[in-house]
Amino acid sequence: MTTEDDDRNRPARPPSRDGDPPDASQPERRIPNGPEQKPDGPERKAAGDRVLPPEEAKGSERRIPDVPPPSLPRPHEAKQHGTHFSRRAVLLCASVGALAVLAAGLVSQIHPSAPYHALAADCGRGDLVVAGGTDVSLKAQRRALIKQWNASTYPDGRPHRHARLVEVSDSTDLQHSQLAAVEQSGSCAYDVLIMDNTWTAQFAEAGYLKEFHGLSDTSDFNPAALRTGQWHGTQYAVPFNLDVGLLYYREGTTPPATWSALVDQGYDAQLADYEGLTVNVLEDVWNDGAADVLTGNARADEKALSSRVFPAIRRLATRVQKSLKASRQYQEQDAINAFASGDKLMRNWPYAFSALATEPRMRASGDRLRFHVAALPGHTVLGGQNLAVSAHSPSPGPSADLVRFLSGTAAQRQLFSCGGFAPARYSALGLTPTKHSPADVQARSCSGLMGRPPAPGDPDLPNQQQLTELGQAIVTALGRALPRPETEHYPTFSATFRDCSNKIIDGTSADADTFAHDVADALKGRPSSC
Repeated sequence: MTTEDDDRNRPARPPSRDGDPPDASQPERRIPNGPEQKPDGPERKAAGDRVLPPEEAKGSERRIPDVPPPSLPRPHEAKQHGTHFSRRAVLLCASVGALAVLAAGLVSQIHPSAPYHALAADCGRGDLVVAGGTDVSLKAQRRALIKQWNASTYPDGRPHRHARLVEVSDSTDLQHSQLAAVEQSGSCAYDVLIMDNTWTAQFAEAGYLKEFHGLSDTSDFNPAALRTGQWHGTQYAVPFNLDVGLLYYREGTTPPATWSALVDQGYDAQLADYEGLTVNVLEDVWNDGAADVLTGNARADEKALSSRVFPAIRRLATRVQKSLKASRQYQEQDAINAFASGDKLMRNWPYAFSALATEPRMRASGDRLRFHVAALPGHTVLGGQNLAVSAHSPSPGPSADLVRFLSGTAAQRQLFSCGGFAPARYSALGLTPTKHSPADVQARSCSGLMGRPPAPGDPDLPNQQQLTELGQAIVTALGRALPRPETEHYPTFSATFRDCSNKIIDGTSADADTFAHDVADALKGRPSSC
């Protein structure tokens, strides 16, 4: 974007005109350091160079506001836009802007139906704006794909409409707040949205998304992943990448064969108060006798919630006080830090594999890694990100073309081999709709896929064998994966479920009937707290 629109939606690392990171020669990404970078669910922040030991990685919790403040130029950045701002002027603008957004947030909480005023945007702009969370793929592969789109043409030689990526936040909660606020306001600021796959129902029901037509070879997508982009039988979003929980284990460690053995032995989970708590508790509930509750379009009745879900969380609570105690403060990056610092077992998403493989402390001699990965010994959450065209986009046709490009086989192969993201297409792993067992996985290293050898001294990791191991674990996990509840009220459900789970785990909860009543109400859009 330019001028005031850029100021409002500036990512943490402003992109160049062609979608590159500011420093195209950025070094190989290390495991992010510092507990202050609290990533949520499938979207995680990348920064730093070292792995913190667990005692340093805990830190204090931060409460994230429902509505993020605008991102105005910092004093040393103001000259980038061709105008010189004084430090005092910039600080004044930032203060006024923050107060305005805070006021809007308060209004939205007091009057939930009150829409935001349309955010200013250049609806006559010539480029496409893709908005989503921070790109944490290895060496910024999402940005690389945007650059490839910009450099390529349609089959008839017409140039593609120029696109650029806006990273709104590294937090899933803030991503949701920002995208929902922009769409609710009627702003044309964004053309393509990168959304958590649980948001489709809410955004489609509210009229924020264009129906998506003309998606070819749909049979190449994992069927469950494709369904996450549908609402009432209509396709609104297209899978960009998948996420499934995987089990990481160190060399010399035998991975537990059952869920109960895993929980009894202890592992690095994500049980801090954020969306990861919903994910991890659901996985435990599903593997403790309630696999048909709180998943997909199955509506849990209060009897099932009180007699099956509540007792499962109570049993988890006793284990949190013992084998899972450290995980009570962990999000994804905290778990990676603990695992890299010596812990034997970890539950995490596929992206963690590449992050660990490129960490020198996790490499043995040559290309050998000090860890392996497998599917969890039970059900896991089907996570991931979807692409959708904003209902307010001034360029819906070119935007849909960009979605097709980003969700194509070539793009998803690159996201997997070079970025560490699980693909939603069978063909990206050398599979077909009729031949997709773990043994059929065919992976290629990033250098082999892109036809470019790694830089001198830069190991080609993960290599083909390691990516095949990762691909096989993903395919196995997909066969056991379950979606979270499909409802337009998912944010309300997740917030209530987390609050109730926190109280059960901490021993301050109400009885089973209150839990069942409040969670059932949340699924209907009525927020509550046990």
